[in-house]
Amino acid sequence: MTETSEQPKTFAAIVIACIAALLSTMLGIGGGVVMVPLLTLFARMPIKRTTGTSLAVIFLVILVGVIAQEIEAPGDIHWPVALTLAAGAFSGTFIGRWLNKRLPERAFRYAFCVVLIIVGARLLGVFPKTEPFLGSDVDLGSATDVGYLISVGLFAGIVAALFGLGGGVVAVPALALAYGYFQMHFTATRATSLGMILPTSLIGAFLHWRAGNVDLKLVMRMAPFALVFAVLGVFSAYAVPASTLKVIFGVLLVLASVRLAVTKRTKKS
Repeated sequence: MTETSEQPKTFAAIVIACIAALLSTMLGIGGGVVMVPLLTLFARMPIKRTTGTSLAVIFLVILVGVIAQEIEAPGDIHWPVALTLAAGAFSGTFIGRWLNKRLPERAFRYAFCVVLIIVGARLLGVFPKTEPFLGSDVDLGSATDVGYLISVGLFAGIVAALFGLGGGVVAVPALALAYGYFQMHFTATRATSLGMILPTSLIGAFLHWRAGNVDLKLVMRMAPFALVFAVLGVFSAYAVPASTLKVIFGVLLVLASVRLAVTKRTKKS
């Protein structure tokens, strides 16, 4: 393929990475929920290669996002909670990578569509708001709380490696469902999720790179632009109503899942 024919693909990938970076740090749910389906659809990349490439960009985005977060509102990242989630995510990442090697692309694509619909429905408020079932705040001296956080992290790690996400799609709603503090303080929930995503996305990106699923040239082209939008996302989280962003993003996820589900199978690289 010539350099000229590659230009539209590269431009589309850069625009997608910028949107994903903005939403990733703004909502704390990982930009892979945008990057994976859109790169698959518009950049015509096989979904497994898209997954690895997405994770590599997400790691850089979250790294810059965490630094910006510590500058803007350092107290919003609850590092003990984030690191406990990350401990579970470490094992989950390897499980997800193992599943990634064995799932056929069609099943992989449909499973990812289901994840998008679930996340979109959650953001749109389809699921009714419930009382926190573990209390008002996290108690790391409680075996129940620690076990819950590690379990959430484990599942988040599987999702991260399997679908190219940062794991925040699991952590954000899980924290809000279980604890009153995180249910009431969305900025702290998304910030803590960023802290968990950082090591999770690094491990996932490394495993995909080792398996040859990362397009390093494309990552280097997307990253400089995406990092700028990552910083904008952190600052925007404190300026834009979260409820409005959730609705817009939820609609985007549902539409992307439908489009991805009816897309013909991509060629493997």
